[in-house]
This record gives sequence, C-alpha cells and structure tokens, in this order.
Amino acid sequence: MEVVFPQPDYEVGRISRESQKLEARVFLPDPSTVLLCLDKYEALLKWQTAGLRREPILLSPRSRSTARKIRSLDYPAWLRARHGAGGLMSCLANSWKEAYHWVMFHWEHGLKSDFVAEEYLPGRDFCFMSIWRDGSLVTSMARERLSWVGNRAVGTGGTSKLNRVVHLEKVNQNAVKSIKATSEKPHGIFCVDLKEGKDSTPYPTEINCRFTTNVHYLTLASIRLGRPELNFPWLAARIAVDEDIPACKVMNAFPSNLWFTKNTDMGFTMVEDDEWRAADFT
Repeated sequence: MEVVFPQPDYEVGRISRESQKLEARVFLPDPSTVLLCLDKYEALLKWQTAGLRREPILLSPRSRSTARKIRSLDYPAWLRARHGAGGLMSCLANSWKEAYHWVMFHWEHGLKSDFVAEEYLPGRDFCFMSIWRDGSLVTSMARERLSWVGNRAVGTGGTSKLNRVVHLEKVNQNAVKSIKATSEKPHGIFCVDLKEGKDSTPYPTEINCRFTTNVHYLTLASIRLGRPELNFPWLAARIAVDEDIPACKVMNAFPSNLWFTKNTDMGFTMVEDDEWRAADFT
C-alpha cells in the first residue's frame, strides 16, 4: 500500500480534488476543509466567527473600492496574498500609502492576486503541528520561531531559521480551537501558525493541512532521541494505511529543551539544552 503526501499548496489542492484517480491513499481532510485551508481569507472569516480573530478585509483587483478600503484600515496593518505559502507577497504597512503602493505594484506587474488585510500582531511567532484521526487529536507539538532565513526588511514570514520547542497551554488551546473551527471532524495533518497580539494572546494566522517544511526537525529528534513516536511523518503514513502506531502524547509531545536551526545550503541541527538564544545583529 502506497501513500501520497502532497506538499506545495497547488499539489494539495489538485490531489484533494482528484484523489479518486490515484492508486494510492492520501491523508487529507475532506475536500471542503482542504479548500478552506488553502484560502487565507476564508480561514480568517471562520476564526472571526469563532471569536479567534478580527474581521479581515479583502482587496481584489476586480473591485473599484480598493483605495477606499485601504484608506479605512487601522495601521499598522498586515497584507498578504489570499493564496500561497510562506507569507506570499506579505507586507507590514504602516500607512495607507505604503499599503496602496504595495498592492498596486503587484497588480500593475501582472500579479493579480487578491490581498488580505488584517490586524498586525506584533508578538511572538508559533507553529502548532498536529495529527488527527477521525476527529480525535493523536499527537501535537508547538515551536516558537526566533529568527528567519534571509532579510525581513518589509515584514515577517517565509522560512524560519532558529526554533525552540515550547509548552504553552494558550498556544495549544487556541490552535486546537482554530482547527475545530475549520473542520467539524478533523482528520489528517493540521499545522497552525499563531502570533501574539499586544495582549500576549496567541491568535491563529494561517492553517495548512500538510506538514510545514520544518517537519524534518521532528524526524531528526526521533532519530537522535530514539523515540519513534516523535517521527510525525512516519506516524501519519502508518495511520493512512491503517497500521498500528506507538503510544503518543496528545499535547507537548516533544521535550521543551530542544532547539532546532537551519539555513540556506546547510542541514538541520538539533541542540538539547537551554543555552541558545536568538539575537539581532548588523
């Protein structure tokens, strides 16, 4: 029995739509949930209904009210493409002029993507990675992103460089709430990005029904620590083909003393202590 795990968003959508044509299994939620996870605007609307986020504003190249909407935003505001990974076309706009020129620059160069404008969350950045089976949470872990690959002159987003495992109840709680707001019966892989607001509450910003690119950290930790239940890709594959899995911690599956880092043209590194710190440098 073979399993297909699509990774880029485009492939996730295509395989979800045409999974019946495959001579292999997939480990994806139902098609409507997949569509929701691929649409940043619709996900934010779901979370607004659940009381997890404020109302997002859609900026469309097909609308005549774009300039008016941009002028009415509360600044600073966060802009990003409605579809796409890695904070595609994201920008931290501090004024309506910055927001307007950012959007129009892309549209005038033929990138006619819808943009989503939302409140800017200035606090810490987290990722909650989880595996679900038929509505039940199998296992999960959360990490804090501390630095990023490359320069972030405009905003944040993209690929994280230094990460640490965290055990934070509010991160876990709000991530689970955001997943359940997205799917009545979660099944498959769900990774939620969260960012703290001014009130130090972690709010969901994005959800994916696939592993993030940092899933290699989990396999590395599983090998280094000799604990197969930490290898999330392996667990997901076994669940997809109806095989048994070892006992797993539902929350905080990973020790909180683990640090992970990667960078361009280098491998993944894991450190087992609490001595590493991220610091800005020039």
